[in-house]
Amino acid sequence: MCICIHVTSKNISITKDVYDKLLKIKNDNESFSDLFLRLLRVQKSSLEKTFGAWDLSKEEKNIWDRLTIRNGRSWNKSDIEEIK
Repeated sequence: MCICIHVTSKNISITKDVYDKLLKIKNDNESFSDLFLRLLRVQKSSLEKTFGAWDLSKEEKNIWDRLTIRNGRSWNKSDIEEIK
């Protein structure tokens, strides 16, 4: 029996300042990938807690609509749930 696991990696460019800040919040036993996933989970949790927190005025609704549609893609709760 052979189990093949393919791991894809991507290189990203960040400034030394950003690297140093990430290094400060990264746990000793945590990879940078694990750190990014942890930060995304925290962000997802924070965003979900704010859904429906208040009724938007017409002006706020217009602003929200412009913020949530970028490059032809509409962001919604199901998109946020994809982040695990």
